[in-house]
Amino acid sequence: MPNVQESPDDEINLSHALTAIMGLIVRSSPSLTHIDVSRVLVCIGSNRQGKAGGIYGKLVPLKFENGSEVLKHRGTLYGIPEISHNNRSLLYIIYYYMPRFFDLSWLEKVRVMFHELYHISPLFNGDIRRMGKVKKAHGHSKRHYDSLYKEELKSFLDHIRTSSHIDFLQMDSKSLFNRYRQVTGIRMKKPRPVTV
Repeated sequence: MPNVQESPDDEINLSHALTAIMGLIVRSSPSLTHIDVSRVLVCIGSNRQGKAGGIYGKLVPLKFENGSEVLKHRGTLYGIPEISHNNRSLLYIIYYYMPRFFDLSWLEKVRVMFHELYHISPLFNGDIRRMGKVKKAHGHSKRHYDSLYKEELKSFLDHIRTSSHIDFLQMDSKSLFNRYRQVTGIRMKKPRPVTV
């Protein structure tokens, strides 16, 4: 019998794959059940610094403090243009960066996803979870911030390691491009406030 090489699968949409995992995280984590995944868009960003620098992921809120649609700064009102996806008005965008995020271990990928999701306000109003007056995003310590969801993360890791998603999570960027003919994902420039 001739030696037949396995051909690559057709396509993977990284945004869809990560959104599916995000849905599992939200449903299984009491501190995140307020999140409506259909109003959070997962985008794939490019990390020009590659493995040596840059960030893995970033949450971008689409409203201002307390969910306000406008911000007054030096006498000028600013707003963020409304963004919709699948006929749903979005409140957040989460960027995961290629290749840096995808070259993490599967454990670190899940940890980064928890970290970004935990930034979402408990009121799910388009604002971030405000941790302090000065250092709003992480509070006085990033280590303390990460400790707030530590037990939920640990519990989820036990669950995800036996799920059908583990194969995807274990692939690095090179493996993804070797396995799939097309590696796609949603790409969008970070929304900027405009004058209103």
